[in-house]
Amino acid sequence: MRDFSNYHQIDVAKKIEHDSLFLLNRSLNGYSSYDVKINYDKLAKVLMSQKWDADGEAMKVIGHIADIERGNLIEYNDEYWLVVTKPEDNRIYRKAEIRLCSATFPVKLEDKEVIIGYDKLNRPIYETIPGEVISLPCVVKMNDASTAIADANEPVNLLANQVMVTIPYTEAPSIELNEQFDLYNETYRIIRSDPSGSINKVGILRITGEREGRNKSSEEVYE
Repeated sequence: MRDFSNYHQIDVAKKIEHDSLFLLNRSLNGYSSYDVKINYDKLAKVLMSQKWDADGEAMKVIGHIADIERGNLIEYNDEYWLVVTKPEDNRIYRKAEIRLCSATFPVKLEDKEVIIGYDKLNRPIYETIPGEVISLPCVVKMNDASTAIADANEPVNLLANQVMVTIPYTEAPSIELNEQFDLYNETYRIIRSDPSGSINKVGILRITGEREGRNKSSEEVYE
């Protein structure tokens, strides 16, 4: 069989890539595409389709390679979706699973020390600036009759008083073991932190919390 790779000086591999990108961009500019924001500020177009499950909280997303990364937040129609799987990559586009973020997770970033002046011996005087508190959209899994068995993406079986929160990979003092966080008017203590869904600090972090037995709304009512 003759090799036509250089016929009329055409690079077959580059032509395939060019044509594939053309078809992808045509789809992303079509009726079935969605205008979204990636990680709060980057405008992009993606294709989203319903996944097999019936709860409507999991979808498949297809987009440019630069836009689809595990741990990315996709904002559409005032809702946030988190990329929870390692994307399938064919060098033209990426495809991954996204899940609906139903709550926000409070994260207090690390305190910073800044120099505000110098003493008489020319030694720096520091002031501690409290770390900013940010609210990260998160995927929440709670144990009830319908979620007693974990799925393939969430291998931890939760007890009745536990919750699993999935956020974009983040490092902060407030998400270390035994730290507390509030969710749905309940206080939880972090008992497990699973970074296995991240590579080189890019991806997702799964946090398991155990309820502290303190219902804030009840205390407020009876105070």
